[in-house]
Amino acid sequence: MLRRSLRRLAGCFAIELACAFAALAADYEFQVGYATYGQAKSLAIEDRRGNRAIITTAAFSLPLSVAEMIAAQVMADHRVERPGLLIYSVASGEPVPQQARTAIGAALGNLNPGYLIFGNGRLTVFTYGGRCLIALTAEASLEDCTVPNGDSVHGTIRSAYRVVETTRGLQTRDAGIYSVAVQAIAIGNRLIIFSAPENFAQPNKRLILAVTPAIGDDPRVADAVGQVFLRVGGRPQ
Repeated sequence: MLRRSLRRLAGCFAIELACAFAALAADYEFQVGYATYGQAKSLAIEDRRGNRAIITTAAFSLPLSVAEMIAAQVMADHRVERPGLLIYSVASGEPVPQQARTAIGAALGNLNPGYLIFGNGRLTVFTYGGRCLIALTAEASLEDCTVPNGDSVHGTIRSAYRVVETTRGLQTRDAGIYSVAVQAIAIGNRLIIFSAPENFAQPNKRLILAVTPAIGDDPRVADAVGQVFLRVGGRPQ
């Protein structure tokens, strides 16, 4: 009889503990996932409304045409909107699109409750259990965690994306028309991840910058910058 009672108590305790963990997990505003494949790294963040931000860095060249091809395939395979998908090169080399696609798919497959800390231009991502998953630096590089310094991020994910036809480069020998992308991903009210040509991206303590090579001054690009900031809640002060 005593043994049966103990088993019953243990069962009740296990149920209460599971419910407690479920309630705690429900308090987290974000689902987070991270994965690497080859030379590509990908961080996926989803808010309670299902909005997603995916930051993917690759240690090989990613011209816009290749990034758009990767994005199109990811959008076909996963519930992802193009404005929330940032695909960013952090080194030169022959493009390997499959590595980026695989890393993105794995990061989305790893989504679990988590939370975000932002401070000093650095976003640190934690899992539900408190394990530091990855950090996104001020230069939009995904790096190993360090001790976070900042505040919790709360709110929804909002994103905007524009492609602009413009003149090539700052040097006359590069003259010609080509496309550049301008993109902003806001997470809550504290942080905007912004990608644009470097001469259109001004540092700010609330910005993480994934800059691309500078281009000539072009009012169409300046207009696109203003529009993407407006779509995600305005330019940080």
